[in-house]
Amino acid sequence: MFIRLSRNQMTRIPSALLVGVILVVAFASYQLAMKIAPSLMQQPAPQTADTGGAAVVTPPYLLPDFTLTSHTGDPVSLSDFRGRSVLLFFGYTHCPDICPTTLADYRRVKSQLGARAEDVAFVFISVDGARDTPEVMAKYLSMFDADFIGLTGGEEIMREIGTDYGLSFSADKQVNVGHSHDDDTAEHHHDDEDYFVEHTSPSFLVDPDGYLRLVYFYGTKPEVMVSSIQQIMTEQAS
Repeated sequence: MFIRLSRNQMTRIPSALLVGVILVVAFASYQLAMKIAPSLMQQPAPQTADTGGAAVVTPPYLLPDFTLTSHTGDPVSLSDFRGRSVLLFFGYTHCPDICPTTLADYRRVKSQLGARAEDVAFVFISVDGARDTPEVMAKYLSMFDADFIGLTGGEEIMREIGTDYGLSFSADKQVNVGHSHDDDTAEHHHDDEDYFVEHTSPSFLVDPDGYLRLVYFYGTKPEVMVSSIQQIMTEQAS
């Protein structure tokens, strides 16, 4: 079951989606839908995040092009994927839960698509360019699938790109995730390389013509993604 977002609602996605995505981590995606746009209250209730659910962008929204550095060290643009669907999300390699879970789901999506997976680019965009160098991204993605594409860049360009995806992220460098020394206090022990990054968690499906078609809330089942990807493939072939 899908939520439909109108063009007017889509123009408000940067602020509204941020609020909604925060809620979806803790609540059902029905509550998330209520935060995206009041008019959605007239729509059928979506499935909860743990059983599937996605927002359909109606009409599709043409995404501005961008260029980042890939995990191979080469510049890659969104437009380079024209002719293929793109399933992408924003995260970082030190992420303890959301990112590895999402990439594991992408692996299942690819497997279920079978031969048709060749027509889909699976893209992971880092919001932590300071640590996620191309080499780090390559090593990280190799643990999931060698065909997955990693993109990385500086904070300024990431925030510029993120406005079209409702992206929000912030590094919490007060949180220590390293090992303390005996003579360190909890307040003073900190490694600048050990920190968490809070970030929004949905995935986005971009069609072969560069239009944003669906927003998958975190927890959407791979089967739901596969079904909608196949539907878009069928539309493109007709």
